[in-house]
Amino acid sequence: MSKTPKFDAALDKIFAELKPHTSVCTETGERFEITERDIEMCRLLRVPPPKTTWLARMRQLRSFMGGFDLYRRQLPDGRSVVTLYDPDSYAKFLPADDWYADSFDPLAFGQVIDPNAPFFDQWHRFSKIVPRPSLQQDAKSVNSDWCIYFLNLKDCYNCFASWNGENLTYTDQTGDSVHDSDLSLCQHCEWSYDSVLCKNSSRTFFSERCENCVDVSFCLSCRNCSDCFGCTNLRNKRFCFLNEQLTREEYKARFASIDLSDGHVVEEWRDRIRDEVWGKAYRNGQSIHKSENVSGDDIENSRDVSGITIYDSERAYGCMLTFGAKDCYLSMGGLEFERCYNDLISYKSYDNRMTSFCWSCIDVEYSELLTSCEHCFGCVGLKHKKFCVFNKQYTEEEYWPLVDALKTAMLERGEYGEFFPHELNPIAYNSSHAMAIFPMTEAEAKRLGMRWYSFAEEKRGDASSTDDIPYRLTDTTDEILNQKFRDPSNGRIFRFVKPELDFHREMNLALPRVHPSTRRYARAAAITMHLYKRACDSCGKKIETRIPPEHTAPVLCGTCYEQVVLGEKPVPTVTRG
Repeated sequence: MSKTPKFDAALDKIFAELKPHTSVCTETGERFEITERDIEMCRLLRVPPPKTTWLARMRQLRSFMGGFDLYRRQLPDGRSVVTLYDPDSYAKFLPADDWYADSFDPLAFGQVIDPNAPFFDQWHRFSKIVPRPSLQQDAKSVNSDWCIYFLNLKDCYNCFASWNGENLTYTDQTGDSVHDSDLSLCQHCEWSYDSVLCKNSSRTFFSERCENCVDVSFCLSCRNCSDCFGCTNLRNKRFCFLNEQLTREEYKARFASIDLSDGHVVEEWRDRIRDEVWGKAYRNGQSIHKSENVSGDDIENSRDVSGITIYDSERAYGCMLTFGAKDCYLSMGGLEFERCYNDLISYKSYDNRMTSFCWSCIDVEYSELLTSCEHCFGCVGLKHKKFCVFNKQYTEEEYWPLVDALKTAMLERGEYGEFFPHELNPIAYNSSHAMAIFPMTEAEAKRLGMRWYSFAEEKRGDASSTDDIPYRLTDTTDEILNQKFRDPSNGRIFRFVKPELDFHREMNLALPRVHPSTRRYARAAAITMHLYKRACDSCGKKIETRIPPEHTAPVLCGTCYEQVVLGEKPVPTVTRG
């Protein structure tokens, strides 16, 4: 028997008249399709059809996740804390240790909700008074205080959404790795630097999409290679320079002439490789492995899914950065979750809708930062609770009629099924992780009602020019740790930290010359989360790819790409304007 009979009756009335159709995005004005599969998933998950395009929905979800920038702020009691909330944010927060302590009671902030009043207006007032943690951290990690959204880290500094790592600096969404710096979306890597989407590799520098590689620099889409420089699309090769096979002696001599501890040399080769080599290399337009009936890119060991970066999943549609999902729709991030909709970072959860950072929860809606909760609606920060609304405890007999009335009224007002509006976001858009993967200008963000944080005060501080950073690593002393530098591209101030300097000395690599966030945005640009429709330049098959239309070199479907790599097909000749 339904726990929410009025809501179910109202929703079934919508479904009775719902057919596949073309809809208009309420945010962008773009036309998009509501397909039979979309309707099927909405019926399964008991939600009305989406009102925005897939891209707009993903962008909105990700904007509620803090990004690369952290802020030092002072609490009313005088304590100084590092937090993901910028100084203009309405969010009330506590030091992470205080928030995660057993003595903190979120029920103390409970409020009574009025089903007949607009839900999001009430949520805004309620969420202003409930403290959040200054940083979302894993209490079991060691010496990793400046990291955020992480699991099981040790001796790490300023890492974002990384897990199972040790001695890492400035890594983003990197797992099971040690002794690395400036990596994004890499797994099982060690002693590597400034690389993107690399796996099972060691001493991999300035590279992208390489697997099982050792001692490679400026390489793209190479696999099972070692001692290679500036190479693309190689398999099982050693001692190659710009895809030219050399002897061991020839390669060692040529590589020894390139001093990567000199910043001038790094900049020269980076510009040359990206323009003359990577820009002209054929690409795998669609990376799909051990999967069936799927669409999108970067999909592994999955069936009946669509989206980007989906692993070990079934029937997960319109999802992004999800692992172990089942029967999910429009989910952004998450691990081992089922029957979830329009949610941000779910972990070991079931039947959640419109939630963010809810772990080990069942049947939770419109809630944030819940752990091991069941049957809660519109709550923040609860742990091991049931039958709560706006952090107020109810009996089971009181809870269900209240939720039925709430959801029915929200459905009638067109609220139910929509994520929290942009204007209620405690995180400024340019301070969120959405800015990295869905970049926008200040004007574009404000037009959509998003908040924008100004770093003007930081720009006024005293700092040296990056011209004062020695180009040669051998000219760098520990005194550099006491200096501040101004990024010439955006005026922001940064400094070097000892773990970072130690890593560069160990690897004999030149120090970077821009703000850490500038470097991170540059890496994120290499892994765009947009999908473009195009045809394989070899067989003509229609594919969805993240490679933008302006890329003029051949773009191939996965099958043709492997055939070309193995020499079974020639590289196709294409002509584009």
